[in-house]
Amino acid sequence: MAARLGIVEDNDRLADDLIAALMPGGQFELGWRAASLAQARQHADQPVDLLLLDLGLPDGSGVELVDEFRCAQPGIRIVAHTVFDSERQVMLALQAGVDGYLLKGAAAVQVEEALSAALSGGTPLSPAVARYLLRRVRGEAADGAAAATEAEQPAQLTGRERDVLEHLARGYSYRETAESLGIRPHTVAHHAKNLYSKLAARSCSEAVFEAVRSGLIKLG
Repeated sequence: MAARLGIVEDNDRLADDLIAALMPGGQFELGWRAASLAQARQHADQPVDLLLLDLGLPDGSGVELVDEFRCAQPGIRIVAHTVFDSERQVMLALQAGVDGYLLKGAAAVQVEEALSAALSGGTPLSPAVARYLLRRVRGEAADGAAAATEAEQPAQLTGRERDVLEHLARGYSYRETAESLGIRPHTVAHHAKNLYSKLAARSCSEAVFEAVRSGLIKLG
């Protein structure tokens, strides 16, 4: 059964191109599309499995929609699809709880793979976003470690959980992580579920943020 996709994008040509590229394969079907916050809010009661969300909209930031749609549709997966115009925007989106962050300009096949990964619980991050996130949180982790007290012990991760999280942090999908580590995709999903619990995270992007910030994983 095809996954229902909601698209919030104010560039009509880009939205048309995405629909033309994603819909024929049968994996996705268009639930609805919107070009602004106001239009998107009109569809909040029309369930979709996945929301592809532009953050730079004519009437405000798409970040405003993250919590609203999660309240209206608790099972929805949300992937930001926008330009890398500010570091603050990246952090606001991740902190709001998006399940992935893609930069515009990626090939249609890459967008499709990223959406598939998000649906299966993965955390698609464009490489540039992943690099920025890791540079930032590594610095915060170093500062936080110096100020940490004995009462604030970080969660303990197993070696395999660290392996999985490091791959997810670099933008690997569950399938790619499984292939790289020589394990099954459902095993990756099992480790990810444990990571969510240990790190009190709602998504892979949150788990990555917390783990690197706390110094639980190190990436070169």
